[in-house]
Amino acid sequence: MIWINKKDIPDILVKHQTVWTGNLMDAVDTHKGYNKIPKKLKEKLTAHYRHEDIQKALFESSHDKCAFCECKPGQSGNREVEHFEPKSLYPNKTFDWDNLLPACRKCNEAKGDFDTRTFPIVNPTEEDPELILTYNFLEMIPVPGTKDVKKVDDTIRVCNLNSPRLYSARADIMKSVAEYMDELREKIKLIEEADTKRKKSIRMNSLNNSLEKIDVLMQNDSAFSGYSKWLILKYPEYEKAQNILKNR
Repeated sequence: MIWINKKDIPDILVKHQTVWTGNLMDAVDTHKGYNKIPKKLKEKLTAHYRHEDIQKALFESSHDKCAFCECKPGQSGNREVEHFEPKSLYPNKTFDWDNLLPACRKCNEAKGDFDTRTFPIVNPTEEDPELILTYNFLEMIPVPGTKDVKKVDDTIRVCNLNSPRLYSARADIMKSVAEYMDELREKIKLIEEADTKRKKSIRMNSLNNSLEKIDVLMQNDSAFSGYSKWLILKYPEYEKAQNILKNR
C-alpha cells in the first residue's frame, strides 16, 4: 500500500461533477435505492468516473501503481478507479475526487462494497501506509507499536494484501534481491583485495553499477517498491557498499 498525493481535481470533474451526481441521485430516488436502478441505466449514469482524464490524474498520483498492492495494472490492462467509500452504499460520493483511488482489478474486486465509513480501514490519501504497514518475510503486517492494530489488520484482510498473488510477487523480489546481494558481496571482496589504484577504481565503478540496479527496485515508480525497500535495507551489504562508494 502506498501514499497517494493527489493533484488538483481534473477539469472534467470540476465541470460535470454536480450534474453527474444530481442525475445519479435522481435515479436513486426514482428507483428507491442505488441497487434497484436498472443495470443499463446505472452503467450509463456512473460510467463517467472512468473517464480517461480522471484515470490519468489518479494514476499519476501513484506512479501508475495500484494504491493497495503496488502492482502496475496498466501492464496487464487491469487499471481501474476504486471508490474508497463504495458507490453502492454512498452513491453521492461516486464522482467525489477525494473518494477515488487508482487500483488494479484484483484489489478493486477484493475490497468490493466493504463499508469503510462504518468499519474504517487505512485511507492512503490520509495516512502514510509506510508508517503503519511493514513486512515479515513475505507477509504484510502492522508496524510494531501501531496504535490502531485492528484497522491495519482489517485493511490487510479486506484488501487481500497477503494473497497468493502477492506472496508470489514478493518471493520473486526476494530471489532477485538475494542474487544482487551475492553480487555485492563478491564485488566488495574484490575491492578489498585490489592491489593497485586502477584495479580498485575499476571495481568501484562495477560496484556502483550493481547498486544502481538495486536502487531501481526502490524507486517510487517501480512495482512493489515498498516491499523492495523494506527487504533491501535489511542487508548490511547494501549499507557497506554505499559507505565504500561514499568514502572512495
